[in-house]
Order: sequence, then C-alpha cells, then structure tokens
Amino acid sequence: MKIPDRYEIGGIGAGINLQRSDKPKERDSVESIDGPPKGDQITVSSGAKEIARLQVDVSKIPEIRTDVVNRLQHSINSNTYNVKGEAVAGKLLKEVLIDSFI
Repeated sequence: MKIPDRYEIGGIGAGINLQRSDKPKERDSVESIDGPPKGDQITVSSGAKEIARLQVDVSKIPEIRTDVVNRLQHSINSNTYNVKGEAVAGKLLKEVLIDSFI
C-alpha cells in the first residue's frame, strides 16, 4: 500500500501535507553537562503559611480545658448544675439530623 504525500479530506480540496522531516527537533534551551546543577525550588503560598501558623497555635491549646472541667465539677458537687431539658433535646435532635445527612 502506498501512502500519498497529500491526502484530500472529504473532497474539500485542501490537503494535509504528510511529508516527513528527518531533521531532529531543536530544543528551546540546552543544558550544559559541565555546568553547576540547578537546585529544586519550592514556593509556599501565603494561605499555606497561614494554615501552618494556625496549626501551631491549635497545637498549643490543651486538649482538656481544666478550668472548664473544674467549674463543672464544682457545680455538680454542689448540686447547682442544672441543664434545661429543651437544650438537651435540641442537641440530640441536631446530632441525629447531622448524622442522617452524613
């Protein structure tokens, strides 16, 4: 089978040149083998820097807030800790709704 140098597409009359070039493609830049190696570079966005800073700040917050625990423990021990039933029911319903969507 012989492949012609020009191929007509759909009888339009304009052809596509299929001639092969044996010349190697030129590169935009040539690197020297003897030159100093270029190091990799990394750029961190300001948003990423802010996230890193916030992570450090959050890591400094204690996992157990002893001041809140001590206050609640004192309220429970002195029988002054009162919770409204509506507040408990509301929190339970909220959790159920959130869990049902997830």
